Amino acid sequence: MREWPEKVEDCLVPIIDTGVFVTELSNDDLLPKRLEGLSQHDLDEAKKNPETLLSKASEQAPDSLTEGTYRGTQLALTKVYDMIEKKYTSFMDTANFEPTIPSALPLGKMRELFIFTDPLDDNFPPHLNLAANKPASDANPGVNQKSTLSTGDLFNKLRLAQLTTLLPALVPKKFLERAALGVLGATATVAYGGMGTPDSGTKIADVENYNKRQREKKWFQKDIFDLPNIGDLPDWYSDARFAQQHFTGTNPTTIQLASDFWIQHFIGNATDPQDKDMQDKIQRFASERRQSLYMQDYSYFRRDAGLAEDAEISCEYDEHYEENGKAKTRKATRYGVASVCLFHLTDDGQLEPLAIVIDWRGTSQKSVTIYNKELNKTDQKEDWAWRYAKTCVQSSDWIRHEVTVHLTNTHLVEEATIVGAYRNLPQDHIVFQLLYPHWQKTLSLNAAARTVLIPYVVVPLIGMPDQNAYKFIQSAYNNFDFVANYIPNDLQRRGFPTDKLNDRKYHNYTWARCIHSMWYKIRTYVSEMLQIQYSGPDADAQVANDVHIRGWYTEMQASPAERGAGMKTFPTIKTLADLIDAVTMCIHLASPQHTSVNYLQNYYQAFVINKPPCFYTPPPTSLAQLRAYTETDLVKALPINHTREWLLASHIPYLLSFKPGDKESLIIYAASKYHVYKFKHSEKEGKIRDAAARFYERLAGSEMEFRRYAEDADDSDVVMYEVLSPSWNAVSILI
Repeated sequence: MREWPEKVEDCLVPIIDTGVFVTELSNDDLLPKRLEGLSQHDLDEAKKNPETLLSKASEQAPDSLTEGTYRGTQLALTKVYDMIEKKYTSFMDTANFEPTIPSALPLGKMRELFIFTDPLDDNFPPHLNLAANKPASDANPGVNQKSTLSTGDLFNKLRLAQLTTLLPALVPKKFLERAALGVLGATATVAYGGMGTPDSGTKIADVENYNKRQREKKWFQKDIFDLPNIGDLPDWYSDARFAQQHFTGTNPTTIQLASDFWIQHFIGNATDPQDKDMQDKIQRFASERRQSLYMQDYSYFRRDAGLAEDAEISCEYDEHYEENGKAKTRKATRYGVASVCLFHLTDDGQLEPLAIVIDWRGTSQKSVTIYNKELNKTDQKEDWAWRYAKTCVQSSDWIRHEVTVHLTNTHLVEEATIVGAYRNLPQDHIVFQLLYPHWQKTLSLNAAARTVLIPYVVVPLIGMPDQNAYKFIQSAYNNFDFVANYIPNDLQRRGFPTDKLNDRKYHNYTWARCIHSMWYKIRTYVSEMLQIQYSGPDADAQVANDVHIRGWYTEMQASPAERGAGMKTFPTIKTLADLIDAVTMCIHLASPQHTSVNYLQNYYQAFVINKPPCFYTPPPTSLAQLRAYTETDLVKALPINHTREWLLASHIPYLLSFKPGDKESLIIYAASKYHVYKFKHSEKEGKIRDAAARFYERLAGSEMEFRRYAEDADDSDVVMYEVLSPSWNAVSILI
């Protein structure tokens, strides 16, 4: 039985009551209203793609609350994002895109319902056009679940566009330590009362100590928002922790063999005598250990964002601040960087950072390169220039992870395959039935992401103007190579031989060991299932002659102008092996790939200075300027004393890091498939049952297998890598 504190002020509520929250929104005049002043052009565009209404909603958005508490805002954001997700789920159900119980619609009707957007309409790569339900219904009177509203009407009646503007409105201009502001202020000030906010301070130790105090609270003071994070580690800033994140952090997917260009750059730019030792080391490695030099290369950022190669990556924004107890606003600037980091991987598996370009501006002469002094861990703490350089890499990786690896390469690519499949595969087709369970919630979640998280959280946190940020997303989608990202191809291409992943040299790359194993677990199951349909010596011919498969890959490759997905690298499927790989990839993106890049965000990003989304001072433009950096310079550059941005940067990972739970896991999918077919008797049904049983057994076996891989890692006693265990591995993109 739960014991409630006697005094209400001691009650640390974990969630806001919905009724209280809604009435307080009404009191603050924040409930969504009808959009005003829409022109006929606006209405016409909304009929083509209702997401075009979002810009109008943004123009008519309510002002941010004047003041509120930090924890009250956390509770409010948690509640409102949950409401937005539920609203989109309801919309997608009503509009017949993700119905709770689908109707058995013929393929022709599905092609009318599921249509790709044109990227010119809403800044995003081709995705589901939410305007298609009404025209499809009008063209087919009498069909089940006929919609009586256009999607534009649904958007207006559900106030979806307006609802999206609630999230930024709930982040106040002024944060109070103690206040009584109804639901947004007095919900539970105990956690932060009198202790300030987690971003406050003049030294790095100030935010470290705040973070530490959350772990020292007594059990009845523990807060749901105070989860463990990398800032709990006393050496979180060290070279070792920095490097290991590129193997087992939020983005373990892009570290690759260093190119000749960058090796020569780092050798040629070590012109200062104090860098001679590192120059000699890099030269020796290039000569004797070429396959052990790796890099994280973000130098392409300006190109893909549509900026000049030497342009400053920056964005002006309205900064809220307090003066004489009053909330005020002024113009300020966020900055981004395009870093490059050179690593060496020892035969004993240690990943060592050697040198960093803090911000590549097209030429060596215009860029600042700094070399590792290889200090001991104690001295690393106060090597402020090198710590700033490592933070530049982390900030670059924040953008690459959130925008490319996470958003584009899983959410957006998966949505394209879903829409293409709905348009071309009948519901009784073996490929449709294999893929459908891995589409749960994805379309509604993506719609919420496009309308809320991207425009109101991700874009306002990075150092790029809006138009460049959206161009960056488009570039990421256009550059995604579907076949090259098959896990065996991907690991080989990036310099990690798949036949040597169990060697000592790679024992710390736990993600690679786990994800490679998962690929073949999924592929074996897909192969067994597809061979039930495509069997015999002419299986390849059966696949090649399957008009539905041909339609799927043709539309995936077709340009947006041809009403396709614009994914030129989607495979031309001519053989059974081609089909097995393509289906495996679709499941891989929805399940283990998304799981691995999503569910660790809170641990590595809630402590914002570990991996900040941007900087608040321009990067140094000379090595002398960088070497003169002090702790004060680093603090000014970081999101320290930027409460609004710190809250968003730390709280969104919290919202996105909920574990899927057993009912939404890949292993429960396999077990369910088995039990549904357990007592069926036909030969085909028996093969499905047996394939599902073997898939379940392989997944269950991964519990111990992946634990061994995690325990092999040198830091397993501190950070155990278990995100791909059966308990974590979601069946689809659920969050």
